[in-house]
Amino acid sequence: MKKISLVIFLIACGSACLAQTPADSIGRVVDSLFIRASSGMVMFRDLVEPSQKALAAMGETAMPRLIEKLKTQDAREMQSLETVIKLIGHPAVSPLVAALSSAEPYRRRLAARILGELKDTSSVEGLLPYINHDDYRLRAGVISALGKIGDKRGVLPSVAALSDDNELVRTAAGISLTYLADPSTVDPLIESLSDPYYGVRFSSADALAKIGKPAIESVLNSLQEPKDKLSFYLLIEIAGYIKDASFVQPLSQILNSTDFNARAYAAEALGQIGGKKAHSVLSRRAKIEVHPLVIGKLQAALK
Repeated sequence: MKKISLVIFLIACGSACLAQTPADSIGRVVDSLFIRASSGMVMFRDLVEPSQKALAAMGETAMPRLIEKLKTQDAREMQSLETVIKLIGHPAVSPLVAALSSAEPYRRRLAARILGELKDTSSVEGLLPYINHDDYRLRAGVISALGKIGDKRGVLPSVAALSDDNELVRTAAGISLTYLADPSTVDPLIESLSDPYYGVRFSSADALAKIGKPAIESVLNSLQEPKDKLSFYLLIEIAGYIKDASFVQPLSQILNSTDFNARAYAAEALGQIGGKKAHSVLSRRAKIEVHPLVIGKLQAALK
């Protein structure tokens, strides 16, 4: 109780005197609270949340000092900064956008990450100038933030980032497009199913599944003429996630393929789609299937 009372005292003192408090004194209050807010020590365990709330209550006044701390490489401090700044909300946007131009790489990267978590559309114009930054981690962070914010202005930069020369940026683009779920991105996402990096392929598949019905025609066409086996398997999975009856016929054909992996994926997808027609197709295949992997998928799908 004494420790919590101390935090409450600091809040009250700060709230009453901030207008007359010199910047260095404000900095000392922020530093003191932040030690507790980001501490993993048992002695400060009960003070973590109250200290975070105390910092958030200081609002814009605390932001200059918090921005300085964004250069940290300590995971606990990063998480605490994210928590506090999210509690501050909109008033934190402008200082965070300014931090994107910092010469300190960790500061600008964490600023981008937190802007994504804030999901404030007023930050979009501030993020866009950094989509082609030399720091690929910042590029990835900015693209991710644009997706999380969900503003349509993030669509074109995210599509462009699918062709970035860095695989982490391309993966971030796929993740961003999963959040945005814009039908106009279907074709470039299907192209990315053949990306050499697994993270790009999987995030692009997730984005297509999230887009759902507007992706059906392109997925159906691509199933007929897949570019490679990896994209073929992903297209089958996507068909299962979308769960549209129009996929039953092409998946039925794949279920009779000589490729046992394709049969296994098709069995799983048909099970997800469900319905009498899919069940009938699965039952027929179950009577003649010999591969143990496919048998297992068929049994699971027929349950």
